[in-house]
Amino acid sequence: MNKILAGCTVLSLLLIFFGINRGFDISDEGLYALLAVPDQENIAGIFNYDLFFKLFYKITEIEFGIVGLRGLRLFFYLSAAISLTFFWKNLAGASKLLIDHFLLSLLGLFAGYGFLPQSLSYNSLSVVLVCFWLALISLKDRSIIQHVLIGLVLAGLAYVKITACLGLGLLTLAWMILGNKVKLLSLLSLVLPFAAVEMLLYFVLDDYALSRMVEATHMMGNRNEYSFLLLLKYSAVGFFWLALVSIPFLISSAIRTSRPKLASLILVLGLFILVWIAYATTITGEWNHVVLLSTVAILAFFAPRLPFAAISTNQRFLALVLLVLPFVLHFGSNVYLLRLGIHYWVFWLLAAFYMCSLLHVKFLKYIRASVGIVTVLLVANGIWIHPFEQEALWNATEEWSYGKESQIKLSKNQIDLLNIMEPLLNDEEELLAFYRIPGIPYLLGKTSPKSPGFWTKSQVAFYFPNGISDNLIINHPHNSLPLGLDSNYHKKMFSMPNGEQLQVLWRD
Repeated sequence: MNKILAGCTVLSLLLIFFGINRGFDISDEGLYALLAVPDQENIAGIFNYDLFFKLFYKITEIEFGIVGLRGLRLFFYLSAAISLTFFWKNLAGASKLLIDHFLLSLLGLFAGYGFLPQSLSYNSLSVVLVCFWLALISLKDRSIIQHVLIGLVLAGLAYVKITACLGLGLLTLAWMILGNKVKLLSLLSLVLPFAAVEMLLYFVLDDYALSRMVEATHMMGNRNEYSFLLLLKYSAVGFFWLALVSIPFLISSAIRTSRPKLASLILVLGLFILVWIAYATTITGEWNHVVLLSTVAILAFFAPRLPFAAISTNQRFLALVLLVLPFVLHFGSNVYLLRLGIHYWVFWLLAAFYMCSLLHVKFLKYIRASVGIVTVLLVANGIWIHPFEQEALWNATEEWSYGKESQIKLSKNQIDLLNIMEPLLNDEEELLAFYRIPGIPYLLGKTSPKSPGFWTKSQVAFYFPNGISDNLIINHPHNSLPLGLDSNYHKKMFSMPNGEQLQVLWRD
Protein backbone atom coordinates (compact mmCIF):
# COMPACT_ATOMS: atom_id res chain seq x y z
CA MET A 1 0.00 0.00 0.00
CA ASN A 2 1.31 3.42 -0.97
CA LYS A 3 1.97 5.42 2.20
CA ILE A 4 1.37 8.81 0.59
CA LEU A 5 -2.03 7.71 -0.76
CA ALA A 6 -2.99 6.23 2.60
CA GLY A 7 -1.85 9.29 4.55
CA CYS A 8 -3.66 11.73 2.26
CA THR A 9 -6.82 9.61 2.38
CA VAL A 10 -6.81 9.60 6.18
CA LEU A 11 -6.16 13.34 6.29
CA SER A 12 -8.99 14.00 3.81
CA LEU A 13 -11.33 11.81 5.86
CA LEU A 14 -10.47 13.73 9.01
CA LEU A 15 -11.10 17.07 7.30
CA ILE A 16 -14.49 15.80 6.11
CA PHE A 17 -15.42 14.14 9.41
CA PHE A 18 -14.62 17.11 11.65
CA GLY A 19 -16.57 19.43 9.34
CA ILE A 20 -19.61 17.21 9.01
CA ASN A 21 -21.58 19.00 11.77
CA ARG A 22 -20.45 22.54 10.95
CA GLY A 23 -21.69 25.24 8.61
CA PHE A 24 -24.59 25.39 6.18
CA ASP A 25 -25.08 27.04 2.82
CA ILE A 26 -28.58 28.54 2.60
CA SER A 27 -28.59 28.46 -1.23
CA ASP A 28 -27.70 25.13 -2.90
CA GLU A 29 -27.38 23.12 0.31
CA GLY A 30 -30.75 24.45 1.40
CA LEU A 31 -32.19 22.93 -1.77
CA TYR A 32 -30.47 19.58 -1.13
CA ALA A 33 -31.77 19.55 2.46
CA LEU A 34 -35.38 20.35 1.55
CA LEU A 35 -35.35 17.58 -1.06
CA ALA A 36 -34.75 15.16 1.84
CA VAL A 37 -37.71 16.44 3.89
CA PRO A 38 -40.65 13.98 3.57
CA ASP A 39 -43.33 16.70 3.65
CA GLN A 40 -41.66 18.95 1.08
CA GLU A 41 -43.59 19.47 -2.16
CA ASN A 42 -41.75 19.13 -5.47
CA ILE A 43 -44.28 19.98 -8.16
CA ALA A 44 -42.78 19.88 -11.69
CA GLY A 45 -39.57 18.63 -10.13
CA ILE A 46 -36.36 18.75 -12.14
CA PHE A 47 -34.58 16.60 -9.55
CA ASN A 48 -36.83 13.81 -8.34
CA TYR A 49 -34.64 11.72 -6.07
CA ASP A 50 -36.62 13.20 -3.17
CA LEU A 51 -39.13 10.44 -3.92
CA PHE A 52 -36.68 7.91 -2.47
CA PHE A 53 -36.33 9.93 0.73
CA LYS A 54 -40.13 10.02 0.97
CA LEU A 55 -40.32 6.27 0.35
CA PHE A 56 -37.62 5.57 2.93
CA TYR A 57 -39.44 7.73 5.49
CA LYS A 58 -42.71 5.97 4.72
CA ILE A 59 -41.10 2.63 5.53
CA THR A 60 -38.82 3.57 8.44
CA GLU A 61 -40.01 7.02 9.67
CA ILE A 62 -36.35 8.11 9.52
CA GLU A 63 -35.65 11.59 8.17
CA PHE A 64 -32.17 12.70 7.14
CA GLY A 65 -30.93 16.03 8.45
CA ILE A 66 -27.84 17.98 7.39
CA VAL A 67 -25.36 15.69 9.14
CA GLY A 68 -27.20 12.63 7.84
CA LEU A 69 -27.03 13.86 4.25
CA ARG A 70 -23.32 14.53 4.57
CA GLY A 71 -22.82 11.08 6.06
CA LEU A 72 -24.76 9.56 3.15
CA ARG A 73 -22.52 11.30 0.65
CA LEU A 74 -19.43 9.92 2.37
CA PHE A 75 -20.92 6.41 2.47
CA PHE A 76 -21.84 6.55 -1.23
CA TYR A 77 -18.36 7.80 -2.12
CA LEU A 78 -16.84 4.82 -0.31
CA SER A 79 -19.19 2.49 -2.23
CA ALA A 80 -18.32 4.22 -5.51
CA ALA A 81 -14.59 3.85 -4.84
CA ILE A 82 -15.09 0.11 -4.31
CA SER A 83 -16.94 -0.05 -7.64
CA LEU A 84 -14.11 1.80 -9.40
CA THR A 85 -11.60 -0.63 -7.88
CA PHE A 86 -13.47 -3.51 -9.56
CA PHE A 87 -13.67 -1.46 -12.76
CA TRP A 88 -9.91 -0.90 -12.74
CA LYS A 89 -9.26 -4.62 -12.22
CA ASN A 90 -11.42 -5.44 -15.24
CA LEU A 91 -10.00 -2.61 -17.36
CA ALA A 92 -6.36 -3.48 -16.70
CA GLY A 93 -6.92 -7.24 -16.67
CA ALA A 94 -5.36 -7.45 -13.21
CA SER A 95 -5.40 -10.70 -11.27
CA LYS A 96 -6.56 -9.14 -7.99
CA LEU A 97 -7.96 -6.01 -6.41
CA LEU A 98 -5.42 -3.53 -5.04
CA ILE A 99 -5.88 -1.13 -2.12
CA ASP A 100 -3.92 1.55 -4.00
CA HIS A 101 -6.57 1.65 -6.72
CA PHE A 102 -9.29 2.03 -4.08
CA LEU A 103 -7.43 4.88 -2.38
CA LEU A 104 -6.74 6.62 -5.69
CA SER A 105 -10.41 6.35 -6.68
CA LEU A 106 -11.57 7.58 -3.28
CA LEU A 107 -9.25 10.59 -3.40
CA GLY A 108 -10.50 11.41 -6.91
CA LEU A 109 -14.07 11.35 -5.60
CA PHE A 110 -13.14 13.42 -2.53
CA ALA A 111 -11.94 16.15 -4.89
CA GLY A 112 -15.64 16.88 -5.45
CA TYR A 113 -15.68 18.53 -2.01
CA GLY A 114 -13.65 21.32 -3.60
CA PHE A 115 -16.78 22.93 -5.09
CA LEU A 116 -20.35 23.22 -3.78
CA PRO A 117 -21.62 22.25 -0.30
CA GLN A 118 -20.90 19.09 1.66
CA SER A 119 -24.36 17.49 1.60
CA LEU A 120 -25.49 14.76 -0.74
CA SER A 121 -26.62 16.37 -3.99
CA TYR A 122 -27.65 15.47 -7.52
CA ASN A 123 -24.04 16.13 -8.62
CA SER A 124 -22.49 13.71 -6.12
CA LEU A 125 -25.26 11.13 -6.65
CA SER A 126 -24.82 11.17 -10.43
CA VAL A 127 -21.08 10.51 -10.07
CA VAL A 128 -21.72 7.62 -7.68
CA LEU A 129 -24.27 6.01 -10.00
CA VAL A 130 -21.88 6.27 -12.94
CA CYS A 131 -19.18 4.51 -10.86
CA PHE A 132 -21.62 1.63 -10.32
CA TRP A 133 -22.34 1.64 -14.07
CA LEU A 134 -18.64 1.46 -14.93
CA ALA A 135 -18.16 -1.58 -12.71
CA LEU A 136 -21.10 -3.31 -14.39
CA ILE A 137 -20.13 -2.65 -18.03
CA SER A 138 -16.54 -3.74 -17.36
CA LEU A 139 -17.66 -7.29 -16.54
CA LYS A 140 -16.58 -9.76 -19.20
CA ASP A 141 -19.41 -12.27 -18.83
CA ARG A 142 -22.56 -10.51 -19.96
CA SER A 143 -25.91 -11.73 -18.63
CA ILE A 144 -29.51 -10.61 -18.29
CA ILE A 145 -28.90 -9.89 -14.60
CA GLN A 146 -26.09 -7.55 -15.58
CA HIS A 147 -28.45 -5.71 -17.94
CA VAL A 148 -31.13 -5.43 -15.27
CA LEU A 149 -28.62 -3.96 -12.81
CA ILE A 150 -27.49 -1.46 -15.46
CA GLY A 151 -31.17 -0.65 -15.98
CA LEU A 152 -31.52 0.03 -12.25
CA VAL A 153 -28.54 2.41 -12.37
CA LEU A 154 -30.05 4.24 -15.34
CA ALA A 155 -33.39 4.38 -13.51
CA GLY A 156 -31.71 5.91 -10.47
CA LEU A 157 -29.99 8.46 -12.69
CA ALA A 158 -33.34 9.38 -14.25
CA TYR A 159 -34.50 10.58 -10.81
CA VAL A 160 -31.23 12.37 -10.12
CA LYS A 161 -30.44 14.09 -13.45
CA ILE A 162 -32.45 13.15 -16.52
CA THR A 163 -29.99 14.62 -19.06
CA ALA A 164 -27.17 12.51 -17.63
CA CYS A 165 -29.45 9.46 -17.77
CA LEU A 166 -30.10 10.01 -21.47
CA GLY A 167 -26.40 10.46 -22.20
CA LEU A 168 -25.44 7.36 -20.23
CA GLY A 169 -28.22 5.47 -21.97
CA LEU A 170 -26.61 6.24 -25.33
CA LEU A 171 -23.23 5.03 -24.03
CA THR A 172 -24.96 1.86 -22.81
CA LEU A 173 -26.37 1.25 -26.30
CA ALA A 174 -22.87 1.76 -27.76
CA TRP A 175 -21.52 -0.80 -25.27
CA MET A 176 -24.24 -3.28 -26.28
CA ILE A 177 -23.54 -2.77 -30.00
CA LEU A 178 -19.82 -3.30 -29.40
CA GLY A 179 -20.57 -6.59 -27.65
CA ASN A 180 -23.18 -7.66 -30.22
CA LYS A 181 -25.79 -7.85 -27.47
CA VAL A 182 -28.54 -5.65 -28.92
CA LYS A 183 -31.52 -7.93 -28.36
CA LEU A 184 -35.11 -7.17 -27.43
CA LEU A 185 -34.77 -8.80 -24.01
CA SER A 186 -31.60 -6.84 -23.29
CA LEU A 187 -33.24 -3.55 -24.29
CA LEU A 188 -36.30 -4.31 -22.18
CA SER A 189 -34.08 -5.08 -19.19
CA LEU A 190 -32.75 -1.52 -19.38
CA VAL A 191 -36.23 0.04 -19.37
CA LEU A 192 -38.28 -2.23 -17.11
CA PRO A 193 -36.45 -1.31 -13.87
CA PHE A 194 -37.55 2.33 -14.28
CA ALA A 195 -41.14 1.20 -14.92
CA ALA A 196 -41.04 -1.03 -11.84
CA VAL A 197 -39.71 1.77 -9.61
CA GLU A 198 -42.34 4.17 -10.97
CA MET A 199 -45.11 1.70 -10.16
CA LEU A 200 -43.75 1.19 -6.64
CA LEU A 201 -43.64 4.94 -6.01
CA TYR A 202 -47.12 5.42 -7.44
CA PHE A 203 -48.72 2.73 -5.27
CA VAL A 204 -46.88 3.70 -2.08
CA LEU A 205 -46.62 7.49 -2.41
CA ASP A 206 -49.23 8.28 -5.07
CA ASP A 207 -46.47 10.24 -6.80
CA TYR A 208 -43.96 9.39 -9.51
CA ALA A 209 -41.29 11.05 -11.60
CA LEU A 210 -42.85 10.81 -15.06
CA SER A 211 -45.78 13.05 -14.17
CA ARG A 212 -43.40 15.58 -12.67
CA MET A 213 -41.21 15.54 -15.77
CA VAL A 214 -44.17 16.36 -17.99
CA GLU A 215 -44.99 19.37 -15.80
CA ALA A 216 -41.31 20.33 -15.65
CA THR A 217 -41.10 20.65 -19.44
CA HIS A 218 -43.65 23.47 -19.26
CA MET A 219 -41.83 25.15 -16.40
CA MET A 220 -38.39 24.84 -18.00
CA GLY A 221 -39.70 26.42 -21.18
CA ASN A 222 -39.99 29.70 -19.26
CA ARG A 223 -36.50 29.54 -17.73
CA ASN A 224 -34.06 31.09 -20.19
CA GLU A 225 -31.03 29.91 -18.21
CA TYR A 226 -31.99 26.31 -19.07
CA SER A 227 -32.50 26.80 -22.81
CA PHE A 228 -30.87 24.11 -24.94
CA LEU A 229 -28.52 26.55 -26.66
CA LEU A 230 -27.33 28.03 -23.37
CA LEU A 231 -26.77 24.59 -21.83
CA LEU A 232 -24.84 23.61 -24.95
CA LYS A 233 -22.76 26.76 -24.57
CA TYR A 234 -21.84 25.91 -20.95
CA SER A 235 -20.43 22.56 -22.13
CA ALA A 236 -18.95 23.84 -25.41
CA VAL A 237 -16.98 26.64 -23.76
CA GLY A 238 -15.38 24.17 -21.36
CA PHE A 239 -14.59 21.78 -24.21
CA PHE A 240 -13.02 24.61 -26.20
CA TRP A 241 -10.58 25.58 -23.43
CA LEU A 242 -9.73 21.96 -22.69
CA ALA A 243 -9.07 21.28 -26.39
CA LEU A 244 -6.91 24.39 -26.65
CA VAL A 245 -4.79 23.17 -23.74
CA SER A 246 -4.51 19.68 -25.22
CA ILE A 247 -3.34 20.53 -28.74
CA PRO A 248 0.29 21.62 -28.06
CA PHE A 249 0.89 18.70 -25.67
CA LEU A 250 -0.55 16.29 -28.22
CA ILE A 251 1.63 17.65 -31.05
CA SER A 252 4.75 17.75 -28.89
CA SER A 253 4.37 14.13 -27.91
CA ALA A 254 3.57 13.00 -31.47
CA ILE A 255 6.78 14.49 -32.96
CA ARG A 256 9.09 13.88 -29.99
CA THR A 257 11.21 11.27 -31.84
CA SER A 258 11.19 12.75 -35.36
CA ARG A 259 11.78 16.41 -34.38
CA PRO A 260 12.88 16.54 -30.72
CA LYS A 261 13.92 20.22 -30.66
CA LEU A 262 10.64 21.41 -32.14
CA ALA A 263 8.78 19.08 -29.76
CA SER A 264 10.53 20.68 -26.78
CA LEU A 265 9.70 24.17 -28.06
CA ILE A 266 6.02 23.25 -28.53
CA LEU A 267 5.97 21.68 -25.06
CA VAL A 268 7.23 24.92 -23.49
CA LEU A 269 4.64 26.83 -25.52
CA GLY A 270 1.99 24.42 -24.24
CA LEU A 271 2.95 25.13 -20.65
CA PHE A 272 2.62 28.87 -21.27
CA ILE A 273 -0.79 28.32 -22.89
CA LEU A 274 -1.86 26.19 -19.92
CA VAL A 275 -0.92 28.92 -17.45
CA TRP A 276 -2.58 31.62 -19.57
CA ILE A 277 -5.83 29.67 -19.95
CA ALA A 278 -5.87 28.85 -16.24
CA TYR A 279 -5.60 32.59 -15.55
CA ALA A 280 -8.07 33.63 -18.26
CA THR A 281 -10.75 31.16 -17.12
CA THR A 282 -10.58 32.11 -13.45
CA ILE A 283 -14.07 33.43 -12.71
CA THR A 284 -14.15 33.28 -8.92
CA GLY A 285 -11.55 32.64 -6.24
CA GLU A 286 -11.72 28.91 -6.98
CA TRP A 287 -8.74 27.17 -8.59
CA ASN A 288 -10.32 23.75 -9.23
CA HIS A 289 -10.21 24.32 -12.98
CA VAL A 290 -6.40 24.34 -12.86
CA VAL A 291 -6.53 20.68 -11.77
CA LEU A 292 -8.78 19.80 -14.71
CA LEU A 293 -6.64 21.66 -17.25
CA SER A 294 -3.44 20.04 -15.95
CA THR A 295 -4.96 16.55 -16.05
CA VAL A 296 -6.13 17.01 -19.63
CA ALA A 297 -2.61 18.21 -20.58
CA ILE A 298 -1.16 15.00 -19.13
CA LEU A 299 -3.71 12.89 -21.00
CA ALA A 300 -2.89 14.65 -24.28
CA PHE A 301 0.86 14.29 -23.74
CA PHE A 302 0.75 10.52 -23.20
CA ALA A 303 -2.01 9.63 -25.69
CA PRO A 304 0.20 9.41 -28.85
CA ARG A 305 2.59 7.03 -27.09
CA LEU A 306 -0.02 4.40 -26.23
CA PRO A 307 0.59 0.90 -27.64
CA PHE A 308 -2.85 0.73 -29.29
CA ALA A 309 -2.09 -2.62 -30.89
CA ALA A 310 -1.65 -4.18 -27.45
CA ILE A 311 -4.95 -2.79 -26.14
CA SER A 312 -8.11 -4.79 -26.77
CA THR A 313 -11.20 -3.24 -28.34
CA ASN A 314 -13.04 -3.45 -25.04
CA GLN A 315 -10.19 -1.71 -23.19
CA ARG A 316 -10.14 1.07 -25.78
CA PHE A 317 -13.87 1.54 -25.37
CA LEU A 318 -13.68 1.68 -21.55
CA ALA A 319 -10.79 4.17 -21.68
CA LEU A 320 -12.73 6.32 -24.17
CA VAL A 321 -15.76 6.20 -21.89
CA LEU A 322 -13.65 7.59 -19.04
CA LEU A 323 -12.71 10.54 -21.25
CA VAL A 324 -16.26 11.42 -22.33
CA LEU A 325 -18.07 10.83 -19.03
CA PRO A 326 -17.41 14.34 -17.62
CA PHE A 327 -19.06 15.87 -20.70
CA VAL A 328 -22.01 13.46 -20.49
CA LEU A 329 -22.55 14.18 -16.80
CA HIS A 330 -22.11 17.91 -17.15
CA PHE A 331 -24.62 18.46 -19.95
CA GLY A 332 -27.82 19.93 -18.54
CA SER A 333 -26.00 21.99 -15.91
CA ASN A 334 -26.16 25.77 -15.96
CA VAL A 335 -22.70 26.01 -14.40
CA TYR A 336 -19.60 26.12 -16.63
CA LEU A 337 -17.81 22.79 -17.12
CA LEU A 338 -14.47 24.08 -15.81
CA ARG A 339 -16.16 25.05 -12.55
CA LEU A 340 -18.34 21.99 -11.98
CA GLY A 341 -15.94 19.51 -13.57
CA ILE A 342 -13.98 18.81 -10.37
CA HIS A 343 -16.86 16.47 -9.40
CA TYR A 344 -16.00 14.36 -12.47
CA TRP A 345 -12.23 14.58 -12.16
CA VAL A 346 -12.01 10.98 -10.92
CA PHE A 347 -12.78 9.67 -14.44
CA TRP A 348 -9.99 11.62 -16.14
CA LEU A 349 -7.73 10.70 -13.25
CA LEU A 350 -8.32 6.98 -13.82
CA ALA A 351 -7.76 7.47 -17.56
CA ALA A 352 -4.42 9.19 -16.90
CA PHE A 353 -3.43 6.50 -14.42
CA TYR A 354 -4.29 3.78 -16.95
CA MET A 355 -2.28 5.48 -19.70
CA CYS A 356 0.75 5.85 -17.46
CA SER A 357 0.50 2.25 -16.30
CA LEU A 358 0.94 1.20 -19.94
CA LEU A 359 3.88 3.52 -20.54
CA HIS A 360 5.81 4.68 -17.48
CA VAL A 361 5.34 2.59 -14.36
CA LYS A 362 7.82 4.81 -12.47
CA PHE A 363 5.75 7.89 -13.29
CA LEU A 364 2.82 6.40 -11.39
CA LYS A 365 4.36 7.23 -8.03
CA TYR A 366 4.39 10.92 -8.96
CA ILE A 367 0.73 10.71 -9.98
CA ARG A 368 -0.16 9.08 -6.66
CA ALA A 369 1.68 11.73 -4.67
CA SER A 370 0.21 14.57 -6.73
CA VAL A 371 -3.34 13.24 -6.45
CA GLY A 372 -3.03 12.85 -2.69
CA ILE A 373 -1.65 16.34 -2.10
CA VAL A 374 -4.05 18.05 -4.53
CA THR A 375 -7.09 16.31 -3.02
CA VAL A 376 -6.13 17.27 0.53
CA LEU A 377 -5.80 20.89 -0.60
CA LEU A 378 -9.15 20.75 -2.44
CA VAL A 379 -10.94 19.25 0.56
CA ALA A 380 -9.35 21.68 3.02
CA ASN A 381 -10.21 24.64 0.83
CA GLY A 382 -13.71 23.51 -0.17
CA ILE A 383 -14.85 22.51 3.30
CA TRP A 384 -12.87 24.60 5.77
CA ILE A 385 -11.16 27.63 4.24
CA HIS A 386 -13.63 28.74 1.56
CA PRO A 387 -16.79 26.66 2.02
CA PHE A 388 -19.42 27.38 -0.63
CA GLU A 389 -21.28 30.66 0.11
CA GLN A 390 -20.16 30.64 3.78
CA GLU A 391 -17.60 31.98 6.18
CA ALA A 392 -14.57 29.83 7.04
CA LEU A 393 -15.83 26.72 8.80
CA TRP A 394 -13.91 27.32 12.03
CA ASN A 395 -16.31 30.23 12.61
CA ALA A 396 -19.21 27.79 12.81
CA THR A 397 -19.15 27.24 16.58
CA GLU A 398 -22.68 28.00 17.82
CA GLU A 399 -25.36 25.32 18.07
CA TRP A 400 -28.63 25.74 16.19
CA SER A 401 -31.61 23.38 16.57
CA TYR A 402 -33.93 22.78 13.63
CA GLY A 403 -36.50 20.29 12.41
CA LYS A 404 -37.15 17.26 14.58
CA GLU A 405 -34.51 17.69 17.29
CA SER A 406 -31.62 18.08 14.85
CA GLN A 407 -28.61 20.32 15.48
CA ILE A 408 -25.94 21.97 13.39
CA LYS A 409 -23.13 24.38 14.29
CA LEU A 410 -23.39 27.73 12.53
CA SER A 411 -21.49 31.01 12.61
CA LYS A 412 -22.62 33.80 14.94
CA ASN A 413 -23.70 35.88 11.93
CA GLN A 414 -25.96 33.08 10.70
CA ILE A 415 -27.40 32.55 14.19
CA ASP A 416 -28.11 36.27 14.57
CA LEU A 417 -30.03 36.35 11.28
CA LEU A 418 -32.09 33.29 12.19
CA ASN A 419 -32.89 34.74 15.62
CA ILE A 420 -34.24 37.85 13.88
CA MET A 421 -36.33 35.76 11.48
CA GLU A 422 -37.78 33.32 14.01
CA PRO A 423 -40.09 35.71 15.94
CA LEU A 424 -41.65 36.87 12.66
CA LEU A 425 -42.93 33.40 11.82
CA ASN A 426 -46.49 32.29 12.46
CA ASP A 427 -47.75 28.77 13.09
CA GLU A 428 -47.92 27.85 9.41
CA GLU A 429 -45.78 24.94 8.25
CA GLU A 430 -44.65 26.61 5.01
CA LEU A 431 -42.53 29.68 4.39
CA LEU A 432 -42.14 31.25 0.96
CA ALA A 433 -38.54 32.32 0.33
CA PHE A 434 -37.07 33.56 -2.93
CA TYR A 435 -34.57 33.83 -4.54
CA ARG A 436 -31.82 31.23 -3.89
CA ILE A 437 -32.38 31.03 -0.12
CA PRO A 438 -34.26 27.75 0.53
CA GLY A 439 -31.96 27.08 3.48
CA ILE A 440 -33.65 29.75 5.61
CA PRO A 441 -37.07 28.03 5.68
CA TYR A 442 -35.27 24.73 6.27
CA LEU A 443 -33.31 25.98 9.27
CA LEU A 444 -36.47 27.56 10.68
CA GLY A 445 -38.26 24.22 10.55
CA LYS A 446 -40.49 25.12 7.59
CA THR A 447 -41.05 23.64 4.15
CA SER A 448 -41.33 25.64 0.93
CA PRO A 449 -44.68 25.77 -0.91
CA LYS A 450 -44.89 23.94 -4.25
CA SER A 451 -41.10 23.71 -4.83
CA PRO A 452 -38.00 23.21 -2.65
CA GLY A 453 -36.42 26.34 -4.11
CA PHE A 454 -37.09 29.37 -6.28
CA TRP A 455 -34.19 30.66 -8.36
CA THR A 456 -35.79 32.98 -10.95
CA LYS A 457 -38.78 35.28 -11.38
CA SER A 458 -40.11 33.15 -14.25
CA GLN A 459 -40.07 30.11 -11.97
CA VAL A 460 -42.14 31.98 -9.36
CA ALA A 461 -44.59 33.06 -12.07
CA PHE A 462 -45.04 29.43 -13.16
CA TYR A 463 -45.83 28.20 -9.66
CA PHE A 464 -48.04 31.16 -8.73
CA PRO A 465 -49.96 32.11 -11.89
CA ASN A 466 -52.79 33.64 -9.83
CA GLY A 467 -50.54 35.70 -7.59
CA ILE A 468 -49.19 35.18 -4.07
CA SER A 469 -51.38 35.23 -1.00
CA ASP A 470 -48.88 34.34 1.73
CA ASN A 471 -48.84 36.76 4.67
CA LEU A 472 -45.07 36.41 5.20
CA ILE A 473 -42.41 36.25 2.50
CA ILE A 474 -38.63 36.32 2.65
CA ASN A 475 -36.90 37.74 -0.40
CA HIS A 476 -33.27 37.87 -1.45
CA PRO A 477 -33.19 40.79 -3.93
CA HIS A 478 -31.24 38.72 -6.48
CA ASN A 479 -34.21 39.34 -8.75
CA SER A 480 -37.13 41.76 -8.76
CA LEU A 481 -40.28 40.99 -6.80
CA PRO A 482 -43.26 39.41 -8.54
CA LEU A 483 -45.92 41.91 -9.58
CA GLY A 484 -48.34 43.02 -6.89
CA LEU A 485 -46.12 42.48 -3.87
CA ASP A 486 -44.63 45.97 -3.58
CA SER A 487 -47.84 47.76 -2.61
CA ASN A 488 -49.53 45.05 -0.54
CA TYR A 489 -46.77 44.29 1.95
CA HIS A 490 -44.78 46.01 4.65
CA LYS A 491 -41.06 45.61 4.05
CA LYS A 492 -37.92 45.54 6.15
CA MET A 493 -34.30 44.88 5.18
CA PHE A 494 -31.82 42.72 7.11
CA SER A 495 -28.14 42.02 6.48
CA MET A 496 -27.06 38.49 5.64
CA PRO A 497 -23.70 37.04 6.81
CA ASN A 498 -22.16 37.61 3.36
CA GLY A 499 -23.03 41.30 3.50
CA GLU A 500 -25.97 41.10 1.07
CA GLN A 501 -29.44 42.30 2.02
CA LEU A 502 -32.43 40.13 2.86
CA GLN A 503 -35.95 41.53 2.62
CA VAL A 504 -38.88 40.46 4.80
CA LEU A 505 -42.38 41.23 3.53
CA TRP A 506 -45.50 40.88 5.69
CA ARG A 507 -49.01 42.15 5.87
CA ASP A 508 -51.41 42.63 8.75
